[in-house]
Amino acid sequence: MTEVRVAATGNASIDEYYRVDRIPGPDEAQEVQESFWRFGGAATNVAVALARLGAYSRFIGLVGKDRYGEMILEELQGKGVDTGYVKRLDLPSGRVIIVLDSEGRRAMLAIRGANKKLAPGSIDPQATLSGVDHLHFSSTKPEYTAWLAGEAKRRGLTVSYDPGMAVAYKGFSYISAALEHVDVLFVNEREYEALGGEEVLEAFQGVIVLKVGEKGSLLPREGIEAPGFKVEARDTTGAGDAFDAAFLVCWKTIGLSKKCLEFANAVGALKVTRIGAHESPSLEEVRRFMSERGMQCPL
Repeated sequence: MTEVRVAATGNASIDEYYRVDRIPGPDEAQEVQESFWRFGGAATNVAVALARLGAYSRFIGLVGKDRYGEMILEELQGKGVDTGYVKRLDLPSGRVIIVLDSEGRRAMLAIRGANKKLAPGSIDPQATLSGVDHLHFSSTKPEYTAWLAGEAKRRGLTVSYDPGMAVAYKGFSYISAALEHVDVLFVNEREYEALGGEEVLEAFQGVIVLKVGEKGSLLPREGIEAPGFKVEARDTTGAGDAFDAAFLVCWKTIGLSKKCLEFANAVGALKVTRIGAHESPSLEEVRRFMSERGMQCPL
């Protein structure tokens, strides 16, 4: 298989979880029943999944000159991701504090830290984009996406964008400038509707990949769909990001095909059986998973 060389850009953070019986209101206190942390940031999830599938994976982002920043870099390096293009700033690394109640509801406090500086001009395009053939954006703001995507296209790279709901809910006009430089747009059902549904098909001429969770995925413009796989889900965190990585590796290798949806569905299904956003499967594991179900892995 020809090596696929992808850079993923977006936020990196440490997610701190605190489980309580009830989310406290003003002037209230709750005893923490359990606490734990995970590595967060959709772009780091994609970067790890790419490396696990055998691609050259580079993460482009910002972390602080603190212990959290060191932890993030050590984690990515340990998963096979090239972190040589990450900038460290005199700011705290990104953190998200998540309070979970007994019914699974949550309240979150985001400390964006170094991530807040991810903006046009914050990185050197010449250095960070050299040596890759594709650039993927995860949950990035449109102004940064438009700027760096434009730089990528001028250098002959293909570009993909998974805006996430925080961006998509603002509507298509909010991301239209960024989409002028995008070849592949990844959205789930809620994001697709927030961007205008079928109107997106008319306004955006690139490839739209619609993720519909356990039901599978489809290419609405091409009328191609692939059903999902039935598995026992343990943690859905990062499954959509693993799907993105898998689709990109397949697309860059064999071109646009239903096989890429099937491959990405398999990677997403395997991911949800494991706890942790970075616990995506290896290519060999995906091959075995598909073979056991009478399907041929396209890679």
